[in-house]
Amino acid sequence: MAFAALKEVLARALGRDTLSDPFSQADFIVVDTETSGLDVRNDRLLSIGAVAVRGEVLDLSDSFYRELRQENASDDANILVHGIGREAQLAGEREADVLRDFLGFSGEHVLVAFNAPFDSTFLAAAIRRHLRVRFRPHWIDLAELPKAMYPTLSLELKTLDDWLAHFGIVHIERHNALADAYCSAQLFMIMLKKARLEGYSTTRGLRRAERYHHWQRH
Repeated sequence: MAFAALKEVLARALGRDTLSDPFSQADFIVVDTETSGLDVRNDRLLSIGAVAVRGEVLDLSDSFYRELRQENASDDANILVHGIGREAQLAGEREADVLRDFLGFSGEHVLVAFNAPFDSTFLAAAIRRHLRVRFRPHWIDLAELPKAMYPTLSLELKTLDDWLAHFGIVHIERHNALADAYCSAQLFMIMLKKARLEGYSTTRGLRRAERYHHWQRH
């Protein structure tokens, strides 16, 4: 995507009130990232995976997965977590190209992730560093939304693996960014169905529920 077109996408994202859309008709992008560690100041973004949920349906034909080229591969312990080996890390695509294409894929849509602050922080830092633009989309945190939809269950279920196991969602390859995004998208669709039954109708309502963890109708 050319830089001028990228700026147009970002301008539309900032100018459009996507939060007022009925989520039954809205498009969401469910995202997962793999990194070399947990410290955004010193660690690096290794891969990005994302899938689209459109009108509460997972669109398997619309997905994104890229690995970012590293100057130095991460350590053995980190590689054991995400499975992106040294050669793959050194042979990845140019970071700016991957990030520009990701922005083109995510467009003006609301993004969803389990532990969204982690993914959003790494993505925003990398995009600012490589593209010199501010990345501030609307996010829904899938670690928080279930606390509003299933408050009793959330007292016991904490991790993504906990929620996946409870709802019988089988993950194909845990800690692969695309596979984790796919599993997260299935969990998100369950939350959307529950939210609709509880009287929520818009993306703004979902974000309000996520934030305050109690039944506010919108």
